[in-house]
Formats: sequence, structure tokens, C-alpha cells
Amino acid sequence: MKPHALLITLALGLITNTYAIAQGLSLYGSVSQEARQVTAGALAQPLSPEMWKATLAERREKWLEMLGLSPLPKRTPLHATVTGVLERGDYVVEKIHFQSLPGAHVAGNLYRPAKITGKLPAVLYLCGHSKGKVNAPYQANPRWFAQHGYVAFVLDPVQLGECQGMHHGTYRDGRFDWPSRGYTPAGTEVWNAMRALDYLQGRNDVDGEKMGVTGLSGGGAMSWFLGAADERVKVVVPVCQSGSIERMAVDRATDGHCDCAFWVNYHRWCWSDIGALIAPRAFLIASGSEDVLWRPAGYRDVAHRIRHQYTTLGEPTKFELTEDLAPHGYTPKLRQAIFTFFNTHLKGDPTPVQDDVTDFVEPEENLLVFGGNLPKDDTMMQMDARLVKNADVSMPDSETQWQSHQKDALAKLRQTTFRNIPSDPTPRLRDKLADGGTKDGTFYGTRVFDTTDGLTLAVKTQHTPQNTGPVVLFAMQPDARSTFTGGGASKPGLAPEFASAGVEVRNTGATSVGTGYLWTLRRMYPLLGHTLPERQVHDLLAGAALMRQEAATGSTALFGQGETAALAIYAAILDPKISELILDSPPETHSKPETAEFLGILRVGDLPQNLALLYPRPITFIGKLPPSFEWTKQVYEKLGAGDRIRVIRNARDWKPIAK
Repeated sequence: MKPHALLITLALGLITNTYAIAQGLSLYGSVSQEARQVTAGALAQPLSPEMWKATLAERREKWLEMLGLSPLPKRTPLHATVTGVLERGDYVVEKIHFQSLPGAHVAGNLYRPAKITGKLPAVLYLCGHSKGKVNAPYQANPRWFAQHGYVAFVLDPVQLGECQGMHHGTYRDGRFDWPSRGYTPAGTEVWNAMRALDYLQGRNDVDGEKMGVTGLSGGGAMSWFLGAADERVKVVVPVCQSGSIERMAVDRATDGHCDCAFWVNYHRWCWSDIGALIAPRAFLIASGSEDVLWRPAGYRDVAHRIRHQYTTLGEPTKFELTEDLAPHGYTPKLRQAIFTFFNTHLKGDPTPVQDDVTDFVEPEENLLVFGGNLPKDDTMMQMDARLVKNADVSMPDSETQWQSHQKDALAKLRQTTFRNIPSDPTPRLRDKLADGGTKDGTFYGTRVFDTTDGLTLAVKTQHTPQNTGPVVLFAMQPDARSTFTGGGASKPGLAPEFASAGVEVRNTGATSVGTGYLWTLRRMYPLLGHTLPERQVHDLLAGAALMRQEAATGSTALFGQGETAALAIYAAILDPKISELILDSPPETHSKPETAEFLGILRVGDLPQNLALLYPRPITFIGKLPPSFEWTKQVYEKLGAGDRIRVIRNARDWKPIAK
């Protein structure tokens, strides 16, 4: 190695080491810290009765939005069908299926007393993730209700039992297009449950004003979610599925849950916010203190906040917490408290229940609704596209019309997808490390900065005294082995007259994580109102704002290649000071799981439609124009700016488009 090269290597190594020493929070540490903030701020003070009432409709609409149920789908005919009846002495089991949307079949067993003389209270029982309604505990509880004067309807959850569809999504199947769609299978489960309530209300033996919901595990989460979404539910009893955002992050408990356990958290709610939406209806949290997925520190804190809300609303006796020294699952103590609570609030009988469920287990085959032959062409698998509709962005008729769309679309992006990116992303400069130079006059530098959510990141610069024109910023590639010398291999091969600045967005450089933690991060971030790519856009914007503070920096352009192209697109959309966008091999649609995920982005537009929001700023494609972006080009041409979209051979040929 030549002496001057060795000196540069040593100097830059010292810079890198200094930066590494300066690191504060780890990447996942920042996630845990933000999760604490979300939980700490949720229902920190109970809403006054006046504020509770005034905000009720708005809060419920936000909740439906976060379930992917805003607007609610059309209530199409249920086509409810009874395929068989089991007579078991003092109770009867009806085997029923209905369609929550056309072709989307939901299977369940309805337990009722053998003798009915009038309308009865009803309990909707929602199953956890096992074999569904045939599982022994999920038979035993509805049976108890039927034997004690209730109509109890137990449903199979999505993907289990006789209900088709998918709830594993990002958990097992890599469906990271779901966050971009604004879809969670919790929305499907809640919609199916709402339609089950519709069915129960239509029965002659059910008192539609006295309906409750309960369930264990995944069914416990759905009890929370349905109770907050639908006021027809008068009693809500989740079992072993209550906690907080903080505990989900700190315990990494998301790793133990599939997608339907969570909502798309645009508004950064915690479980206590959901509880405030259930209030002041009767609400009992039942938990096992040894549940490794839902620890007492989480559910007790949430229960404490909810209890204050009920007291403020003048209904302290309608909220209870019961727990037992037990792992995830039922105990006699929990069941008897649950049964007593339902009797109290649906029958007006507070007498403590002394009996428990029976040990009888109905053979599974007796309870099957479809007899082992599931409906062909079932549409439950398509719910991700049916519940949450992609935006239909049409070609503009005029510049005025497009400018109106630009304004509305940017507002929607700021309200949901990028709600938690500050309007001023300028970070705090922690350190500006001395530039190292080479004989050819190239200088390399590092700017270390702190993000608004507690990470320490860096910008790697490359410049010469002869540089002219804009500084070209870019995000480091996630698989970059080194960001040495101005960004290393991530750096575009620009002509020498242009300076560049590479931002070590999170999960690159010193904050890179392994594949295991990456899976956790990508699944945890939506519970904070983020996604990992959205946070990387935040970091890229921070780097751009930081570079503008440099005396020598004029205008700034953004470059994105492959995975980082989506980051560059949305950073440019959010930052009107970006003069130009340069794209190399960008993804063409958010509908593909491999494309960077952004919460609910498809509710505003897909990549070609959203890229056109940059109009009239120039866009340069390197190599070729991907087919889907012909749409973007047509918008520019229709609005008289066709010359502001171009294709060049390679990055070295790039020069800024004249204004």
C-alpha cells in the first residue's frame, strides 16, 4: 500500500471508530424507547365526560381506519345456512356458516338451550389460534353459556378450522405488502365478528340489546378490537391477550404473535386507548400472571389507566381486572369470574358462579360445518384487497386538477403514512469530523448527527474544490459491506464535478442488524406508527436538512437505486427543497411484498402515481424507463412538462435539468 493511501486509511479508520464510540441507543433500543413513549402517553389522563363524548365518533373512526375498516364494507346478504343440529339433552348445537362478504365463508357452532321461552342474551365466542371451534376449551365455554340460559356463537378464526384465508402475513409468509395496503387480518376477524352480530340480531331467540364478546388468546385480542369497533357489544371480556405497546417491544413479544394480534397504528394508540373506546360498557380483563407473551407489567398498567377512565365517567363498577397465578390459558378462577361478570351485566344477576365447565368433549367430526369439504373458490384469501381499497388515481385533465390532487395526496400522506415525520427534520449535529484528502484533490468527510428518535447516524461526503451544481444525496444500500470513502459501493458513479453525500440511514453502517432482528424490527415498527423504510426516509430527510446548513451546499438532488429508490421518491415528495430526483432500477409497485413497505401508502397511490406528485420537478431514470412509470411520464407530458422526465445511459452522464 502506498504511504499516502495508508495514511488516508488510518485517518478514516479513526473517524469510523470515533463515530462508533459516539453511538447512543442501538436500533432496537430506539424502538423500545419509542414504545415506552407511546404507552406512557396513552390515556395518561382520563378524558372528561364532555371530552369523551365529543371525541367518541372521531376516535371510533380512527380505530376503524387502523383496522382497515374505514369505510365499512357494504353489508351484503349473509346467506346463513344451518348444515346440521346436535341435540345434547339440555343444550343444542347448530352448525352454521355465513358469508361476511360475497364468497367469504365463516363457519361456526351456535350453542343454545334446548328449551327457549323468550329472547336470550347472546355471547359471541372468538377462538385463538388452534383448531378453532372444535378445540376442547372452545367447546366447553360456549356449552356452559348455553346450559345457563345464553345463546353462544363460536367462530373459527381465519386460516384455522373451517375458515379459509390467511393471518400469518408478515409473520411467516413475507407479506410486507400488507402494511403498504393498510391491511391487518385483525380487520377481517373484526368484520367477520360484526357480521356474526348481524346474524345473532336477526334470530328470534336473541335479545339484540344484550350481546357480549369473549375469547382466549387471539380471541382475546379480537374481543378488545370488536368491543371498540361495535357498540352493540355490551360486555367485553378478553382473556390472556391484554398488554401494552411498551411490553410488546421490550419483551420482543411481537415475535410470538401473527399479524392479527395488531392494528395498523397510524395514530400511535396503546391498549388503554382501545379501552377508553369500550368504556363505559361492561369490561373485564382476565389474565394469567405467568403468561410469557402478556406480562403483568403491561396489562396491569393498562387496566389502571382504564379504571381511571371508568371512574371519571361515573361507572367504576363496570370495569374489572381478574388474574390468576397461571400461564397462558383458562383456570377455574378465571372462568368463574368471567361467567359471573356476564351474568351480572347481561342478566342482572351478580351471584358468584360456583360451577365450572364440564369435561365432555364432542368428537371433532361432529362439529364440522362443511363435513370436511371446504367451499371451493372461497374469497376469504382476497380480503387484503377487498377490505382496504387501493386508491384509483386518474390521469389529470388539467394542471389545476393535478395541483389539487397533489395538495390532497400530500395531506393524506402527512396524516397517515408519514404522520410521525416532523415537518422540520433538521437533526442535531453531534460532530463534524475532519475531511481526509487524496492527491487527486478529492476530500472525504463525516457528519455525525442525532435523529429525533434517539439514534446517532452519519453522512459520508465526497467533494472536490471544483464541484459545481447540486450536491447529490443518497441512502446507503442495506447490503453495503462498507460505507468507507464517501459511501463506498453505495455511491452513484457521478461525473467528478458533482459532490455527493451518503446518509447512513438506520439498518446501514453502524446500525446494521442481522436478519433475525430485522424481521422483528419490520414487524414492530408499525405498532409505533412507522415502518423501517419510513424511518429511513426520516433519516434521509434529516441528512438533506443537515447538508443544507453547509456553507458550500447549494441545491440538493436525491439519488436512489433499487431498494433505496423508494426512499428517495418519498423523501423528495416530502421535501420541496429537493431540486431533482435520479432513479436507477426503482421498484414499480407497492403491491409486491419485496417493495419497501409504508403504512397505508396504497390508499393514496402506487409508486407511479405518487412519483408524479413531484411535478413539475425533474426526474431522471438511469438505463431505462420501467414500464409502470410510463404513467408518470404521461402525466408530465399531458401537463406540458414532458422534457422534465428523461432517461440517460448511466449516472456519469447525469447533469441537472435546467430550470
